[in-house]
Amino acid sequence: MSRALSTRRACLRLLALGGSALLAGCAALPEAGPSTGAVINSGAAAKTPAGDAGYNFMTLTEDTARALNQASGDGAAAAALSAFAALPSALPLGRIGIGDLLHVTLWEPNPAGTTLLSPPGLDVSLRVDPSGMVELPYVGALAVAGRTPLSVERTIMAVLAGQGHNIQAAVLDAQAVSGTVIVQGEANRPGAYPLTAGAQSLLDLIALAGGSRLADYDTIVRVSRGGARAQAPLSCITGNSALDIPIAPGDAVLLLPRRLEFYAFGAVNHPGLFPYDSANISLVEALADIYGLQDNLAAPRGVFIYRRQAGAAQSVYQLDLSQAEGFFIADLFVVRPGDVIYVSDAPVADVSKVLQTISGISGVAGIPRNFGAPY
Repeated sequence: MSRALSTRRACLRLLALGGSALLAGCAALPEAGPSTGAVINSGAAAKTPAGDAGYNFMTLTEDTARALNQASGDGAAAAALSAFAALPSALPLGRIGIGDLLHVTLWEPNPAGTTLLSPPGLDVSLRVDPSGMVELPYVGALAVAGRTPLSVERTIMAVLAGQGHNIQAAVLDAQAVSGTVIVQGEANRPGAYPLTAGAQSLLDLIALAGGSRLADYDTIVRVSRGGARAQAPLSCITGNSALDIPIAPGDAVLLLPRRLEFYAFGAVNHPGLFPYDSANISLVEALADIYGLQDNLAAPRGVFIYRRQAGAAQSVYQLDLSQAEGFFIADLFVVRPGDVIYVSDAPVADVSKVLQTISGISGVAGIPRNFGAPY
């Protein structure tokens, strides 16, 4: 045996011993997050009384993906309905309000014909003051805010009943300032809009204001009334007629940009923060946005979606892309704004890290790709 061959074998023995030591210390290798087993085991522990993982765990199938999508949609609509229902009650349309300009006419009929009270008659315009009152000649101070013009007419005629022969009154809300609604924000034509019998719903008002400059899914509609406010995505309102609530005089509607994102971490080709720029984004679309999984590091069965929902338990969903139907399930599952997509490392990735370390020390080149070496 030549001296060169003996030296080479000795070096290989040292390399093997070093590799064994490094493999024994795999737990100390750098990782992007928990392993597949750690996430699954913690999810299983959370189902037991002693578990403290703090989240629900579910493996995704076609049936569970459909059920989760339906539950998420119903929850958003229910939350929006609850928020709008909590708004204080408001005066219905057709009531006199503070700031309105009333046009009042009085006249007295007689057997010989219609004669005005005093030529050329009483015909006045009165602005409703902040206390909801007007000062009408022959009548005095009169509370009118919150009342209909017909109700005010009857009160005037009752007060004047003893001062003439069948005195009549006509009240017109000529300038119903209180019957307008303010639209602001991302509307194409923001401003004050009068409410009419044919345009009283939230979507009617948004249409009068030219709609939103942003896409429906990218717009939040906030309604303010009497010091309280409620909001919902415009796409949620247009998709559910029960959310197209009646608008009341004095309401303010603000259209806001809805800045939404989802996140990706772990063994993916493009980790980071991504805009949620569609009404719905499937997991297949989200995976395409992040350029898929790193084929030399990722565990195909270790695709997890972390989700936190208001008023509900935090959850983790597992997708197994090692199964043939995995991408069909991913196409059914809808990623929600705020979701975190995490892909764990495959066990062989630890071997890759060890081999890379050995390679850096020993100068060994050419690590086989099927051992997980990133080239």
